[in-house]
Amino acid sequence: MGRYILKRIFWALPLLWLILTLTFFLVRWAPGKPFRRERAVPVEIEAHLDRHYGLDKPWYVQYANYMRGLIRLDFGPSYRYPDATVGEIMRQGLRVSVPIGLAAYALALSLGLPLGILAALRPQSAGVRALMGLAVLGVVTPNFVLGPLLVLLFSLTLYWLPPAGWGEGRHLVLPVVTLSAAYVAYIARLTQSGVQQALAQDYIRTAHAKGIPPRTILLRHALRPALLPVLSFTGPSLAFLLAGTVVIERIFAIPGLGHFFVQAAFNRDYTLILGIVSFTAIALIVLNLLVDIAIALLDPRVAVGRGGEA
Repeated sequence: MGRYILKRIFWALPLLWLILTLTFFLVRWAPGKPFRRERAVPVEIEAHLDRHYGLDKPWYVQYANYMRGLIRLDFGPSYRYPDATVGEIMRQGLRVSVPIGLAAYALALSLGLPLGILAALRPQSAGVRALMGLAVLGVVTPNFVLGPLLVLLFSLTLYWLPPAGWGEGRHLVLPVVTLSAAYVAYIARLTQSGVQQALAQDYIRTAHAKGIPPRTILLRHALRPALLPVLSFTGPSLAFLLAGTVVIERIFAIPGLGHFFVQAAFNRDYTLILGIVSFTAIALIVLNLLVDIAIALLDPRVAVGRGGEA
């Protein structure tokens, strides 16, 4: 197992370097410059700002400075918000995005898992089939459609919830429901498929033949292998949920990490773009690594099959 974990870490580091390097050069190659606005800025002022932020240096010097700062987790100052560092802006965005992401994640698991198990155990039930139909609807309905529909129903028709804004608990409801809808559906479908496949195995039939109660068979023997695909799906999903979802934050006017990313893209705020992308990439790779380790712990055959030792 230790060899498998070291191997996964070994492959994760060059992947992270590749993502961050590509992002650095894509940002630099994008048209426009950070301090060139629609309203013309005097050439002397623009040159002074470029010198102040090191943008007048060759690309390899800028790249080396970026990598050195990244190792120290120092992304430097923001071009758009000169009184704040990128780290401070990201912390401000994460204080908003993380509660929404965690709530959406918890809602997706608490609804998706029971629904998937129920669908696997009672596939012919009319109520279960209706719920799974809603789950499929959640998959095919994009956020930018579902969000306005919920606002129209619960805010502008029933007046139960605020249509947008941030600061109170009720501001969480519509963004969390919108964000979690697709994840509920995916988790339910994965759970249903996994449980059905597990229940069709020979060792499950043997357990039935021995007279073991169905509930015990499900909880002790079927769920563990059935939930491995769900675990693989939810790990990377959590990274995207925590990093903020641009569409959701734009629809509900939420000042989260996605909001700052959009502003940074419009303003060509290189350091803020690189900081947010770096955070998302690191979170994605770390959570994927943790998920792979958890799967290998639950099923040591995975580690053996991928070159590790059980």
